[in-house]
Amino acid sequence: MRTTSLLTALLLAAGAAAADSFMQAPLADSERLDGDWDYIVVGTGPAGLVLADRLSEAGKKTLVLEAGTRSTYATGGREAPDWIQTSGEPISRFDVPGFFQSFAAHPDGHQCGDIPVLAGCVMGGGSAINSGIYFLPSDADWNRNFPPGWHAADTARAQSKARRRNPGTTNPSQDGKLWFPEAFDIFSQMLRGGGWTQVDANRDVNAKNTTYARTPFMNLGGLRAGPLGTYAVTALARRNARFVFGAKVQRVLRRGDEVTGLEYTRAADNSTQRIAVRSGARVILSAGALGSPKILLQSGIGPRAQLEIVKAARGPAMIDAAQWIDLPVGHNLIDHTATYIVLRHPDAGTGYNYSGAWDAPDAADAALYLRHRAGPLASSNARISLWQALGSHVVQWNGRVGTAGPFTGPNLLLLTNYLTLGTTSRGRLALAPATLDITFPELPYLTTPADTAAVVAAFEGLLAAFDKAQVPGLELVSPTREEARDVAAWVRGYALPRGSNHWVGTTAMAGGAAPQGVVDGRCRVKGVRNLHVVDAGVFPGLPSSNLVGAVVVLAERAAEVLLGL
Repeated sequence: MRTTSLLTALLLAAGAAAADSFMQAPLADSERLDGDWDYIVVGTGPAGLVLADRLSEAGKKTLVLEAGTRSTYATGGREAPDWIQTSGEPISRFDVPGFFQSFAAHPDGHQCGDIPVLAGCVMGGGSAINSGIYFLPSDADWNRNFPPGWHAADTARAQSKARRRNPGTTNPSQDGKLWFPEAFDIFSQMLRGGGWTQVDANRDVNAKNTTYARTPFMNLGGLRAGPLGTYAVTALARRNARFVFGAKVQRVLRRGDEVTGLEYTRAADNSTQRIAVRSGARVILSAGALGSPKILLQSGIGPRAQLEIVKAARGPAMIDAAQWIDLPVGHNLIDHTATYIVLRHPDAGTGYNYSGAWDAPDAADAALYLRHRAGPLASSNARISLWQALGSHVVQWNGRVGTAGPFTGPNLLLLTNYLTLGTTSRGRLALAPATLDITFPELPYLTTPADTAAVVAAFEGLLAAFDKAQVPGLELVSPTREEARDVAAWVRGYALPRGSNHWVGTTAMAGGAAPQGVVDGRCRVKGVRNLHVVDAGVFPGLPSSNLVGAVVVLAERAAEVLLGL
């Protein structure tokens, strides 16, 4: 018999009922979305789902527009490979944590066509297709990045609410077994021997120096959860929250400093539709750090050179230049710079074939997951996370058994170094002429000496632990022993891709780590009194871990602020 918690079962039941009700019906060609909405939320990524839930919970009439489709079974999604479809189990492809590698190989219409990196145009956004790693933010993530009003003391209530909704788990398999413990066991032996300390990442959120933890996931009951398994389910069940899918917002329509409408493309017939925004209502862009800037630029908000590109593509449909608002939209682009260290140990084994599980899973693993939500498919592959504080920088590492680039074969262990809090390198997002697809003319990877020095220091510190611990059988693969003698040269010559796809900063909150910024402390776009942005783009600087937990807390705090206006 399948095992699941009572809370998870109730949430799934409520969500499935809501998804199969009136919200499951497609939008009729003749149906208009004009209405007495208090809030219109654009996008159902982590932030959009939190806002939809909290605003509707407060009794506000809330319209939510999503460019893509439903995802998890509880939200109305039904897409799954044949072996799940024939099982009769109430799960979709988005429910299975072990499918995280299938979305690049089998995007099946869920990839955002105008974004050059993996991005989910589907309910849940990136949180529907990522590895499900879930860290709550540290105090420093707020105090060092954000202006007053958004420091740790101000966000503490929001963080408590986020923790109650989804505390995270380090053991997502519902049989209680810690699957594939080799990476944690081997690396923790090395780190203990090097003087590092084990912590609980989501309890000890401020322990970010020579510490390590079992990697936490946002799963509940063996299913992908996070905002999709919590906030989305309760929001879908409310009659004052309306979700519309296949509605890709292109721009907001403005008259002076007020948004009076939205324009979107309807997927069903590729037609352009408009929604009127009543006086006193607020529009919130939660289309992500890559999607929200594009909407702003197409709305005449951003650097003049970019607005000229939009004007050339859109012609007279573009808002008059006299109403353009010059803000640094798309600037301050930041990502976690990634650098791998590869080791080998005879007990590491072979990394699990998560990609192959999509259409040809091991029969026993498939049965274990279908019957009990347990086994390899109940999580992705990360098993250990660690941190170092290096002056003004914090570095995070995530470890697993597996392969990377040219490093293939059995018994390989990988640690990915992420440059996080304190990163000073910045890039820029822009729109391509004619197509208006998103491009990155400037990438944010190790463009400053301080960032390069921090990565070098992180590797030197980790290699010192390696040398001190002397774990039997553990050997360096990359960098090699010879390369490790000059880590700085090895880091500068690193040839693998640097990106993590953890984008922030493109619509940054002014103050803190981004003195100019696009939005103010109310997440309101400067110069527009009823337009807000709430998503990862608002972060002025990087948080010290993977993003989803920090974005959830950001949205919880933003909901408090918005409801207080």
